[in-house]
Amino acid sequence: MNIFRFCKILFVLSILLSIPGCAAKVSGPYQASKTMTAKTIFVTSHGWHTGIVIPVQHISKKIWPESQEFKNFDYIEVGWGDEGFYRAKKVTARITLKAILWPTKSVLHVVGFNGPVEAYFSESGIVAINLSEKGFNELCGYISEVYYKDQTGKQLFLGKGLYGKSRFYRANGKYYFPKTCNVWTAKVLRVAGCPIKPVFAQRAANVLSQTKKFGVVVQEAKK
Repeated sequence: MNIFRFCKILFVLSILLSIPGCAAKVSGPYQASKTMTAKTIFVTSHGWHTGIVIPVQHISKKIWPESQEFKNFDYIEVGWGDEGFYRAKKVTARITLKAILWPTKSVLHVVGFNGPVEAYFSESGIVAINLSEKGFNELCGYISEVYYKDQTGKQLFLGKGLYGKSRFYRANGKYYFPKTCNVWTAKVLRVAGCPIKPVFAQRAANVLSQTKKFGVVVQEAKK
């Protein structure tokens, strides 16, 4: 398959996705109001991928026990995606097509880091979002359930991640288009009560454009 046919496939699929459909139901008005004590999370955009940054100090180990592997860090960034695409040393057309057209195994990419988010991700687009305690806990619980667990209830470590103190873990769910990494990010935010539509979140730019409507821009992506 040549690159032109590949682009045509992506274009047709994008048109199909523009048709309104059922999105994940918002579980409640969990965004923090001015009278609430907010738990601030961040959405990061690294070009193709988006991630969610969570402050470790607010995470309940009962709700997200797997996070304890990063308990000595200020923040955790989490992303979900196709194993072959995410872990590839070099992304090829074959890897991309396989990820898009066939259901494939998925992984969680988890990064622990210290210091300001904008300092660690100095080239990325960043949007801050305030959640209520309930919304924050819903988000953490959802992420915990995405980890694949063995018979003993232990998460499956797959290897070192892409940057910094990061790890890959086997995740639940198959990856295929339109169930992409960016749609996953949007679904996590939706579970937390954010007014975002995952069906319109295929690209990282789509995720940021939606989150900017209810969040605060911390940093624009460096061109």
